[in-house]
Amino acid sequence: MLTNMLNLPKLKILYMEESEDDYRFLVETTTPSPSYCIKCGTVSNLYKHGKKKQLFYDLPMHAKRVGIYVNRQRYKCRECSETFFENLPDMDVNRSVTNRLISWIQRSSLEKTFTSIAEEIGVDEKTVRNIFNDYVAELEAQTDFRISKWLGSDEVHLLKNYRCVITDVENKSVIDILPKRNKDMVISYLSKLQDIDKIELVAMDMWNPYKSAVNTVIPHAKIVPCC
Repeated sequence: MLTNMLNLPKLKILYMEESEDDYRFLVETTTPSPSYCIKCGTVSNLYKHGKKKQLFYDLPMHAKRVGIYVNRQRYKCRECSETFFENLPDMDVNRSVTNRLISWIQRSSLEKTFTSIAEEIGVDEKTVRNIFNDYVAELEAQTDFRISKWLGSDEVHLLKNYRCVITDVENKSVIDILPKRNKDMVISYLSKLQDIDKIELVAMDMWNPYKSAVNTVIPHAKIVPCC
């Protein structure tokens, strides 16, 4: 059944069109009408005020791009005369994509280029980049940047680029892998560390950008060559 194709229970599929590269769905919501005005809070004084067709991109299906056109209901309040659209809990209305597509982009961006992801799902490359940047910022906000007294820096070749690897030498663990290994990137990262004054030793391969970054941010730490 068409209803099951999207696996989004809050949406009812009205029409589906398939081409060589794409699926296009026309849907409407199955959620109840709002009981109050989200602008002024007045209860039970709303009326329907037309619909607007809005496009949202979704997860690829059968190796094809998926676009969902929502016949989105608009409401108007008799009390304050303000209008607003019905809520779409499965969608990110600011980016015009489904919430599950955002999660997919976040994971895929760790393995694929932004351009290839954009082509695969049909969105602009900038949209993919912004979603990934927001994801990184979210992860950074959840990270405790405090470190032990013995820090390490090295590099790894990943996704066609050399990236700086920050390690906790004392506890024998990897702390983070930076997008690049240049001086500015390393300085930016080290500057976010908490209790930076407690770092006593930094082990590194003496590549000049690493050494310069450490001398700039942690000048009191002793640099120890590791190879």
